[in-house]
Amino acid sequence: MDQKGSYRIETRAAEALAEWKALFADQVAMKAKELSKESGSTGVITLGHYRQAVSIAAQMVATAVQDTGSRDGHQEAA
Repeated sequence: MDQKGSYRIETRAAEALAEWKALFADQVAMKAKELSKESGSTGVITLGHYRQAVSIAAQMVATAVQDTGSRDGHQEAA
């Protein structure tokens, strides 16, 4: 890959990436807090909570990415 080459990114692609990044960050934070409460770790979020939260958030983002693909006009034919 040419390290010096420049690339243009479609506006919609950049917007979608920003949305997915924000969704992932929000979901990780929310799920880690929920997991902390469920485990009885009042006010303490552990690395373990974050690990679990990342797995859950990754699945949610993957679903969001697939849903976006079905609306962008570039989905594969069934």
